Amino acid sequence: MNINKPSAPPIVNPYQKHNPVTKVEQVKKAPREDELQISNKARELYDMKAEQDREAKVTAIKKQIEEGTYRVDSQKTAEKLFDQWF
Repeated sequence: MNINKPSAPPIVNPYQKHNPVTKVEQVKKAPREDELQISNKARELYDMKAEQDREAKVTAIKKQIEEGTYRVDSQKTAEKLFDQWF
């Protein structure tokens, strides 16, 4: 005759030392950052545009200085100095 054992949870022996369960910390993955790649041609075009804008600005300031209409904005100058040093 075959008798099946009742399905019950295993019995814990109270006389044995039980090791406490320790939690395993999961490794946090660094969030993936967006990446931008600019071609060499695009960089050259950007540099050319920046150079042209700078030349136009310098030319305009030179013209104002020659005409005597160039005025220094002391508030802007002070803010820039403050941002640079503090």
